[in-house]
Amino acid sequence: MTPIMIRGLLPTLLCSATFAVAQETPETPPAAPAPKVVTTAPRPAPPLGTLVDTLDQAALQEAFRLLTNDYIQEEDLDPLEVNRAALQGLLERLDFGAMLLTERTRSERDSPFGFHHARAHEAVGYVRFGRYTEEEIGQFDAALKEFQAEKAITHLILDLRSPQAQAEFSIASRILSRFRPPNELLFKIRRPGNDRPTLFVSAPEADSCRLETILLVDRETGNVGEIIAAVLKRQTDCLVIGEKTPGLAVEYRDVPLGEDRILRYAIAEVVLEDDTSIFRTGIKPDLVTPTPVKAKADLFRAVDGGKPLAGFLVQKERPRMNEAALVAGTDPEIDYYLLLSQNKPTPWDRPPLQDRALQQAVDLLDTTRFLGSKDKGRR
Repeated sequence: MTPIMIRGLLPTLLCSATFAVAQETPETPPAAPAPKVVTTAPRPAPPLGTLVDTLDQAALQEAFRLLTNDYIQEEDLDPLEVNRAALQGLLERLDFGAMLLTERTRSERDSPFGFHHARAHEAVGYVRFGRYTEEEIGQFDAALKEFQAEKAITHLILDLRSPQAQAEFSIASRILSRFRPPNELLFKIRRPGNDRPTLFVSAPEADSCRLETILLVDRETGNVGEIIAAVLKRQTDCLVIGEKTPGLAVEYRDVPLGEDRILRYAIAEVVLEDDTSIFRTGIKPDLVTPTPVKAKADLFRAVDGGKPLAGFLVQKERPRMNEAALVAGTDPEIDYYLLLSQNKPTPWDRPPLQDRALQQAVDLLDTTRFLGSKDKGRR
């Protein structure tokens, strides 16, 4: 048989051999599937408050009896300790409905910022209340006259984010009277056991606000700021930007307890014209825009110290190399790198102060005005 014939037969022989091996090799039975192991994650234990809430009066009394009689260190659970624990638990449950203060902490709860007004943009005025005092109402009237004398200003940003634990409700009524027509029921104060709430009605004012208003609120907005925001949002449907407020719209009473201890607790609740309560509910913004409390406070201090508010509304970026610089044959980054090479501070070492809620309000108004001018141009 010639080599050519052998090469021609090789594929046939190989196929036959492969078939034979396959015939001789017994089939391997399929492996049995591994049993499925079902693991269930342990359910988290209910929170302590939920467990306690399921106990009735008899169960609670029995728990106190057992702990004060059979606990391994029952001498630690004398009546004084039990009463202290009960007061602590009650205050924790009531949250800001009741609190225990000292003279120092009570004074620290007052706002460290004052009234401020400025022209935030070409068509936008800005007003920030600080402590909601009679003096600030006069300053607000002067700011309204200034803004409304300039026909270019069409909008007002009312900043209600100054931390103010409590202020007079009459101040809220007087401020609201600048925004609402006379003899309109603004809000009511409802006291337990009294069927006749105290009514606050808008009074006629010579200086009324004719500007479209945007409100800024956050977690530090106090009781008067919340009342103003709640009434204006309900009556005018104005835009609210920021964070949800805590719901502090109550009247507190301060009672001294022992030496340098003050019990502050809510004795009256503010409700709107339709009896809607905002206590613990707060005001929910239309646009949620969180601003860190520290960043806001730093900016407020900078503005109160004399720096213009408009300087914080536009972020100045560090100059960078771009196509225009390449065409012009310049290097906009050289000053920055020279300062770095000499271990000197540069204007861009620290991130700029940002008030995101205020910036968003100004940007929104600027965009709306721009789009409105475009629509007029097409007509």
